Amino acid sequence: MIMKSKKYISALVLLAGLTIPLLSDHRAGAAEPSPVPSMEDLRASVAALEQETAELEEQNQGLRMMLKEMEDNEIYLVVDTENNRLTMRRGDKVLRTVVVGTGSRQYVEEETGRNWYFETPIGTLTVLGKERNPVWIRPDWSYVEENMAVPPKDDPDRIVRGVLGKYALLLGNSYKLHGTTYTDLLGTHFTHGCVSMGDDDLEAVYKAAKVGTKVYIY
Repeated sequence: MIMKSKKYISALVLLAGLTIPLLSDHRAGAAEPSPVPSMEDLRASVAALEQETAELEEQNQGLRMMLKEMEDNEIYLVVDTENNRLTMRRGDKVLRTVVVGTGSRQYVEEETGRNWYFETPIGTLTVLGKERNPVWIRPDWSYVEENMAVPPKDDPDRIVRGVLGKYALLLGNSYKLHGTTYTDLLGTHFTHGCVSMGDDDLEAVYKAAKVGTKVYIY
């Protein structure tokens, strides 16, 4: 009986010790504890951090590949879309600086809801192929942009020759480095996403590059 009483008294003392500070804080007008974030908020924060991590990793990967090209002494191309300049480099040496045209950053929307945004892709690309006397197959947006009816996919009107210069370097997803008939616009944002340049520069870049050459665009 005595042992039980002692345990009971000890429990009361402990409870009092816990209760008194709580009452004191309440009387003193202590601030309410911060609300616990919801699961949705936590998931959104995690997703944002994962996205930021992925973007940083992509940038780091591009830098690592550029450094490798410099170490391997391979020719590579760097495109500055803000200043519309392309530099052809080997290692840390600039072999040629070219004035180019890049994506216009304009938005076009069709009545059906289809839309296009003309921007040069940013990141690390690779020359996937080389073409002489490339032919332009007019895409749908070319007709929408000019308020023209879009013809069938196999319409011969889509085949246009002589507007991409004598050479083209293929970068995938219809993006290319090629020539242009609008040489007076070089140095500005006027293309539909491709990188355009003058004839002499195009020939020099075409001959120096090969399938597998890296193209770093920022």
